[in-house]
Amino acid sequence: MSRVVIKIGTNLLTLEDGSLNSEFIEKISREIKKLVTNGSEVALVTSGAVAAGRGELKIDRVDNETLHEKQALAAVGQGSLMQKYYKYFTLGEDIRIAQILLTPLDFENLDTLQNTHNTLKLLLTRKVLPIVNENDVTSTDELKYMANDKLAARVANLIGADSIILLTDVDGMFEEEPHENPKAKLVKTIDKRHLKKYFEMAGAAKANGHGGMQTKLEAAKLSECEVFIANGNTKNVLSKIVLNNENPGTVIR
Repeated sequence: MSRVVIKIGTNLLTLEDGSLNSEFIEKISREIKKLVTNGSEVALVTSGAVAAGRGELKIDRVDNETLHEKQALAAVGQGSLMQKYYKYFTLGEDIRIAQILLTPLDFENLDTLQNTHNTLKLLLTRKVLPIVNENDVTSTDELKYMANDKLAARVANLIGADSIILLTDVDGMFEEEPHENPKAKLVKTIDKRHLKKYFEMAGAAKANGHGGMQTKLEAAKLSECEVFIANGNTKNVLSKIVLNNENPGTVIR
């Protein structure tokens, strides 16, 4: 049995207009069902609440969005996000789900940390899929992880995961920005001891999400297990990594 934490980025979960990408959520639910059927224990760390809130309220993204505006959007978006997950995981694939909202403080307080650990382990034992997100409504700029990549690493460490899979809209870590240079070389394997030089290659955060390749490298540094960075649009990407021991993107170990 393997225990896996899968993190899905905002760009995979939302369309250009900010609405949720139902087609992708349906696809990933089928892939996770296959992992569970083959004996894996899976926890899902999701982005997308703020973007989903924009889509729900039909509000365009602006550069000067305030913290309170983002928190209000997240409060709206969490509901629609979980509705989609319930539709495709529970109704579609018979996978029971549970929502868990966390802040960095939950990992610093020993009581809440133990409670979170016990809850996650019990859910996994009962074959329930924990869907974890940062509690954007109560977090502040000073407390935020900056990206759910780090949250995925914290969760993985907490439950003793064997691997983390960070799904994004690029194939992995490149030596150059692939959107600017289509011939950029994909880095297949990274040794955690040599992460420093790859931070210089990583680009700044882009598009709708808070994260970028740098935050994925930071998550790998924080994690106690191997980390895969892979394109969530690749066919059977989760099965390739978990069931077939393939590396369709970048692995950091």
